[in-house]
Amino acid sequence: MRKMRRDNIVLVGFMGAGKSVCGRLLARRLGRCLVETDDMIVAREGRSIPEIFREAGEERFRQLEAEALETLKLKSGEIIATGGGLPCHEGRMELLRELGTVVWLDGDVRELHGRASHIGNRPMLAGRSIAEIDELYRVRQPYYRRAHIAIDTTGLGADQVAARVLAALREAHVVRA
Repeated sequence: MRKMRRDNIVLVGFMGAGKSVCGRLLARRLGRCLVETDDMIVAREGRSIPEIFREAGEERFRQLEAEALETLKLKSGEIIATGGGLPCHEGRMELLRELGTVVWLDGDVRELHGRASHIGNRPMLAGRSIAEIDELYRVRQPYYRRAHIAIDTTGLGADQVAARVLAALREAHVVRA
């Protein structure tokens, strides 16, 4: 059996880190396709993420993420944007690392919360205080830290974040200029 080249670029990070927006910019600049795990789940289930959370619960959603992760093993040369919680279960970050270069879009948790709140309809934000969001972020950090590359997005716009990601990928010899 032919071993597939794992040259995907995988974006991970907390809600509001800019994985989707930055993923679109990177895909355009590198001439690659963007694959978003949340979109894969929505397409498969035929309902929105808030509906999945409301009707089937978070546990079912996490199960659907695991199934999406299995499908990603077939991808090569893509930009992959994960949901914020996808890497935060034992073994998943290792699987993501096998898919390609994992880039953690980090940032100040209050800024990330502000961005995520403006986008709206985030089940993981619903009814949570900033202290609870801060705790969720702290719980997820050890998983995110396993990424190959970390980019601090604090105070940056999407174009600036994408430029920093590209520079880091070039430095790591993942992409050519």
